[in-house]
Amino acid sequence: MAGYKKQHTDGPNSEDKALDLFAEMMIEKIESIRKDWRKPWFTEEALQWPCNLSGREYNGMNAIMLLIHCEKEGYKIPRFCTFECVQRLNKSDKDNQEKPRVSVLRGEKSFPIMLTTFTCIHKDSGEKIKYDDYKKLSDNEKKEYNVYPKMQVFRVFNVAQTNLQEARPELWQKLEKEYSLPKIENGEYFSFAPVDALIKDNLWICPIKPQHQDNAYYSISRNEIVVPEKEQFKSGEAFYGTLFHEMTHSTGAEGVLDRIKPTTFGSAEYAREELVAELGSALVAQRYGMTKHIKEDSCAYLKGWLDELKESPQFIKTTLLDVKRAASLITQKVDKIALELEQNIDEEQTVAPKEKVYYSSVAYLQLTDDTMRLDAFKDKGDYEGLLTLAKEYYDGNGINEEYTYSSPIQNRGDNLLIEDKDFAVVYNGSVGGTYEVMLKFTEKEVRDHIRRYGIEHAGDTLKGVAKEMAAEQFAIMTQQKIPAFEMPNGDVLYVSYNKESDMIDIGPVTNAGLVAQHRFPYDHNASLDANLQTVNEKLNNMEEYREELQEAEYSGGMRR
Repeated sequence: MAGYKKQHTDGPNSEDKALDLFAEMMIEKIESIRKDWRKPWFTEEALQWPCNLSGREYNGMNAIMLLIHCEKEGYKIPRFCTFECVQRLNKSDKDNQEKPRVSVLRGEKSFPIMLTTFTCIHKDSGEKIKYDDYKKLSDNEKKEYNVYPKMQVFRVFNVAQTNLQEARPELWQKLEKEYSLPKIENGEYFSFAPVDALIKDNLWICPIKPQHQDNAYYSISRNEIVVPEKEQFKSGEAFYGTLFHEMTHSTGAEGVLDRIKPTTFGSAEYAREELVAELGSALVAQRYGMTKHIKEDSCAYLKGWLDELKESPQFIKTTLLDVKRAASLITQKVDKIALELEQNIDEEQTVAPKEKVYYSSVAYLQLTDDTMRLDAFKDKGDYEGLLTLAKEYYDGNGINEEYTYSSPIQNRGDNLLIEDKDFAVVYNGSVGGTYEVMLKFTEKEVRDHIRRYGIEHAGDTLKGVAKEMAAEQFAIMTQQKIPAFEMPNGDVLYVSYNKESDMIDIGPVTNAGLVAQHRFPYDHNASLDANLQTVNEKLNNMEEYREELQEAEYSGGMRR
């Protein structure tokens, strides 16, 4: 590559080689945009955010390069795995059936990703501790340690570079289905509710002011973003793409990420800031399924970016790290608003529980029992006498958990003969005639019983009430904070209760809501806090979250 100056005297290490490759790929990408600046940063086809095989998303820096890599190589499924991960697939089968071995195809080359590890050393004793142990220390205890970050390079393969399709066809079909979701059409005019709410409710780090004019900019002196009104853009994607560009600029202000100063605007140094804004907005747009084209004003900086990249590959490292931090700040805010909007909709659609009556079977009398006296009252039409007699069959044991219903009528032929405020008698004339004596309970009494005794022996009705209770408790908790777990490796996993499946869903949040990567049964015999504690312990014991490798995430991210 002409004009490319190598800086290494002792030979490049793995990080240098990765940066050289990243720089070459970015130069190729920028040169293609230079020839046609109207083309998007990333492919307009349905290419979604890159993840590892277990579904964990790559961070901003790695995501950019993997997106470009997928586009260049034509990979339709942006899932990647290390060689060790491929080998683990051959050990994960729990049945005794022989399955074909999963392997990397012959001749396929891996692609580098860069992760940051941390070494924690006590200032006085020199003792080393693991980073996940360091994170558990108090603020005062942390001051006793020096923390040294180190960038490391790992090699990954796309799933298309393996025989996964033949060896594990069910897994391959699942991935194909997951990544066959259509993206937003390029010209479609649409609204993105989380960002609309962010503007309307002034939830960003600075005011955003849509105005009917022709300029879009971030004013560092006034600390505000000004953009044309959405209706002035040819598509919704164009509006949000422009807004993401200016939001990326705003993350660089003093007191936020401290990238830019007032004197930076208009200077030579600002060319790099413009590249950060371009890549940051492209990455955020891709995150939410939108196409991002280069901002026309940024075209003037194309040659400067190419010169910097050809002069020093380190330029791409510092730039991509800034892109990662900025994009993370934006997506965390948008994801938080998206989750809150989803929960508000669920609450609006949920009818406030009314005080209702439940019927619990306390005696079931059939032909083999002595029902002659009951028959006599029924035949005479003396239902008051029948009810008085029926009450004598109640043994005083309270709610029959398995046979409690929201209605006294449960079977074909059932006939409610009589009821008062405490009891009901149901008669069914089939099979010689049966009488069912039912004790009535209010919803409050049923809920109190569930809280006290759980649902170990409960039937479907009580289990349904327990699910409602869990959903209500979860909704109350999320009004105060968005529940999430921070894993030892730095991942943040959001938590939601799925009433339909009666499971605790764990995973990342997108504009479409929470994407469940893990699901755990909800234990109604334990409290909500106990359930969350159990789930947290299970997650911490998972190998993928116990890794010592930590990705360098922006420290101001959302936490539980």
